Amino acid sequence: MRQTRGTTDDGSDVKHLSLADLDRQWYEFESAVDRTPEVDHWCSGLDWVLPVYAGFGPGAGAEPLVLTDGSGWALLARYRLGDGRRLIAGLEPLWGFASPLVGPDVEALADRVARVVATEPWDQVVLPGMPELVSDSSFPMRVATALAQLGPVGMAAGIVRQVADLDGGYEPWWARRSPRFRRNLNQAGRRADAAGLLMTDVSHDPDVFDRILAVEERSWKGRDDTGITSSEMLVTYRAMTARLQARGRLRVLVARLAGADIGYIMGGVRAGIYRGLQLSYAREAAELSVGHLLQHHQLRALCETGEVGTYDLGMDLEYKARWADRSVPTFTLVVNRPRSRHRPVA
Repeated sequence: MRQTRGTTDDGSDVKHLSLADLDRQWYEFESAVDRTPEVDHWCSGLDWVLPVYAGFGPGAGAEPLVLTDGSGWALLARYRLGDGRRLIAGLEPLWGFASPLVGPDVEALADRVARVVATEPWDQVVLPGMPELVSDSSFPMRVATALAQLGPVGMAAGIVRQVADLDGGYEPWWARRSPRFRRNLNQAGRRADAAGLLMTDVSHDPDVFDRILAVEERSWKGRDDTGITSSEMLVTYRAMTARLQARGRLRVLVARLAGADIGYIMGGVRAGIYRGLQLSYAREAAELSVGHLLQHHQLRALCETGEVGTYDLGMDLEYKARWADRSVPTFTLVVNRPRSRHRPVA
């Protein structure tokens, strides 16, 4: 990707970076993420964004547009849709968990980014991962105000995450579960113990991804090719697993029965957050409630180490609500280029 430098009217330099340059500055970038209020701090980090881009970006025709003003960062990409429309959107091309703008002063960053974007060919600017709009001074309103120099700004629904609060430890979390939930999980635990089911931490196993993949291929996800065995997901999660393991952030439990792996739960930790990533089990083990038991063991183990205060279960699905304490919505800002500024499609 080209390396250029632009200067805004207030004299602040904006640098264009390659993905390799961005990754080399991962520590500075993560520090900027952690100083950004209210965003999804885990998925806005490079452990999520770069693997998801590697898996899905090429197929989406994404061309990275990564900018920094020295304290904040914009992780964007240029996209061309099938109908010819040109988008500038987040570098994460699929779910929209990540905030494309991170840093301690998002309004100033958005203003500088808008000045760069104004020189680009685009029909829409789409920024997902915005926190909930609670006042005129909140994060998305300040970003929207800065982006208004490009054109009309609207807000659309984004994605919702389910989150469990573990600051008080395991017992308070457990006490907040319904009696039926606790009863069913205790019964499942007794059945699993009687069957000889064992839970093993394999986070540091150099062959951990191959073990995960072997379980996935025996699961209903593997049968339907809807899990990590599909081509884009395979690239994404292979890269994510390697990245997390290299930094000591990977957390993987496998469920073993009669000496064989029959289930796994995979996630990553950073900045006091555990982010659940994938969970699967062999079809023949369904009657043992392996998925629920893996979730429970992982959560309890994290409480015992005290390394996290938040268990992020990810995308809002019905079964996750039983484990979570709250839902966290995000929103998407959309800028439409005014008709007078439209450029012919090349």
